[in-house]
Amino acid sequence: MAKLEGYLSEKLGARNLSITAFSKNLEGWSMETFSLGLSYEKDGREVKRNIIIRKEPVAGLLEPYDVSIEYRVLTALKNTGIAIPETYWHESDPSIMGLPFYVMEKVEGIVHFFSTSTMFDPNWKLIPNEKERLSLAEEFVNNIALIHNVDWSAKGLEFLGDPGPGKGSALRQVAYWRDVISRAGFGKKPSIAYALNWLMDNPPECDRVCLLHGDYRTGNYIAQDGHIKAVLDWEMVHLGDPMEDISYVIASVWRSRKPDSWISHLLPEKDFFAMYEAKSGIKIDREKIKFYHVFNNFKAVGIPATAANAFRSKPNLDLKVGVFGMMIYAAIFGLVQSLNKYVSALPGQGV
Repeated sequence: MAKLEGYLSEKLGARNLSITAFSKNLEGWSMETFSLGLSYEKDGREVKRNIIIRKEPVAGLLEPYDVSIEYRVLTALKNTGIAIPETYWHESDPSIMGLPFYVMEKVEGIVHFFSTSTMFDPNWKLIPNEKERLSLAEEFVNNIALIHNVDWSAKGLEFLGDPGPGKGSALRQVAYWRDVISRAGFGKKPSIAYALNWLMDNPPECDRVCLLHGDYRTGNYIAQDGHIKAVLDWEMVHLGDPMEDISYVIASVWRSRKPDSWISHLLPEKDFFAMYEAKSGIKIDREKIKFYHVFNNFKAVGIPATAANAFRSKPNLDLKVGVFGMMIYAAIFGLVQSLNKYVSALPGQGV
């Protein structure tokens, strides 16, 4: 701890710095996140502040890791209206905490997580206060619309890789997750190989390349007093077709309990679509959503596959990685279900 205190003193230009609180956040399943309370003197004043450190793990769900990407994106998105935490600096020297990390502000509030309570109480709601739900629903849609409308080139985000117009957006992402699954040792399973062939043969055209969050949903934002204070977990950020993000947002795994099936427990699908179109100026394309439903289930195989491979091959891993890896076959089953639903669907059928 003394080494970290010395490092933070130098970075902050502080005297007599001490870490008054240090805890590892348990919510995340990917990057390691630490909450720190600091006390120090600067410019003749006593300062008390809280910070967050986001650090690359030894291994995990989304290898290969590069925490600098998330840092650079969040830093570039300052003053865009998107609810994001303020970033302070990135540290590439692994001698400080073992692996690279970046430092950002600690945003106060709560993270709404899904709960098994829905299994036992059919009337249970993630956000029981109706006024709060409506406010969060509007800001939830507003933030994804803002993300998709960012002038990513003007913000210097070309480093994410512009897939270009046409089929490049879909093919680039399919190839990326194909390689992820292959590295994890699951690429030769028949259902995965079939899905890959279908995805490679049926990529949709994209006429507007946008910034995509990649994991936008309830559970990945901090809320306070009915407002979204910060959108979190940008590890899968990239450039591509906005319908890829929309398909992910409306996936059944993030919905409330039937018969409502609200998007991220916040609002009905038809309301989400209408509000998104109005705020973003981007039209929902249901045919593209069919393709990206299959793709996102393919992607959903890659994440637990990577976790399973990491847990069996890397030392000193968090047990959560092993637990997540056990979900690989449930993910494969979900992929098969989406293939059955959409590959065999007749033209013109709804999503």
